This record gives sequence, C-alpha cells and structure tokens, in this order.
Amino acid sequence: MAKTKDDDASLKRLGGGRWQTRDERFTIEPQSGTWVVVDAEQTDDLGLPLIRGPFGSLGAAKDAIGDARVSGKPVKPLPTPTRATSSAKAPATPSPAEKGATRKPGPAEVTASPGMPAKAAKGPKASKSEPPSEPRWLTELAPADRRRARESIERLIDAGASDPEGMVRRDVAGDVPAIAAFAVMRRIDDLGPDATPSAIVKVLADGRDDDLGVRWRIVDGEGRPILLAPGSSGTRRR
Repeated sequence: MAKTKDDDASLKRLGGGRWQTRDERFTIEPQSGTWVVVDAEQTDDLGLPLIRGPFGSLGAAKDAIGDARVSGKPVKPLPTPTRATSSAKAPATPSPAEKGATRKPGPAEVTASPGMPAKAAKGPKASKSEPPSEPRWLTELAPADRRRARESIERLIDAGASDPEGMVRRDVAGDVPAIAAFAVMRRIDDLGPDATPSAIVKVLADGRDDDLGVRWRIVDGEGRPILLAPGSSGTRRR
C-alpha cells in the first residue's frame, strides 16, 4: 500500500539544513533560499537521483513528498551498457604496431619526474560533495542566534507550522515575535469554538509554550505586566 503524507509528518534532521524521512527515501535540502526534494528511489534521464522542486518553504517540500508517494511513478531503470561483439577471433599474437604502442598509465600509476610539480604527480583528486548551502539570512546570524534559529525551525516543523523557516526568519532576523504569536493562536484554537471570553483573556494575559520555547504576557506602554483576572474590573454590569 502506498504511503500517505502522514508517513512523512516526522522528519529527522541530518545537519546543514537537511532533513530526511524515516525510511531514508526522501531528503529535503536547502538550495539558494528555496528547498528541493531528492528521491533516492527514482532517477532522472541521466540515471541520477530524481530532484523535485524548488519549493518556497519546508512545508511545501514536505507536501511534495506525500504527493510523490501517492503518485506511484515508476522508477526509471539505469541504462545498461552494451558491448559490441564480433564473430572474428582476435589474433593470437599482437601486431608490430601493438608491440610498439605504449599504454597510458592510470591516475594511480603517474609518477613524478624532475620537472613535474609534486601536486601534479598525484593525479586528479576525487571530487568531494559539499553540503548544501543554507539561506543567506541564516548564515549571517551570530553563532548563538543561528543555533537558536535551527532549533526553532525544527520545533515548528514538529508543531505542524505551515512555514517554519519564514516564521523563524521574521522572529530572529526581523525581531518580530512571530513564534510567540503562533503559540498564542495555537493555544486559543485548542480552547475550541465554545471558549468563553474569560478563558481567552487568560490565554492572552500570560502564558508559555514549552514545546516552542516561548512565553508571552500583556504589558503597558512602560513595559509593566498587566495582570488580568475575570471579574476584577471593578465595574458593575447593568
């Protein structure tokens, strides 16, 4: 049975801004301020892992993973190399031209000569895959703020936020309490449609969300906390 989007609700963090599904099939990677999804089970026309995207947010990339599972697109097989065959038998002995031909040494067989630099004698180096770059706004943060931003993105993903990266960017880089606002709205939604005004006032006046690591309270223009209690206004209703 094909997996649904709920199977990818929990992603594990790989570091470097990358995330991976529990079955290790899909990997979400940052790319120039956007996100792409690398599918390890499907290939493109060159036989490389299929890349989906780009997507504007982590939430959109996560939704794309669920769509990819449900679509059931067949995996493209890797091209099988073919070998030319000939009915004629090879000569038993090499020709004179073949005897005089010199074999080109491989990379591991190159030796240094007096006029060759030492680095050139080692042959070509194997290319190392570099981790995907993170968004510029994140790399420009101080180390402590960068660490806090990464942790906040991970917490918001677990909380089901639609745009974790954008919310953290507004909060950390833009100095807007976007995470606290999300926590307040989530707490009010938990009260349900029949919530009383006093219950909503209690949530707004003073609260905290340990899962998201935020706290909030109502203050006056001088920053002093305003303590609210239902029925404590001192006025009599008519």
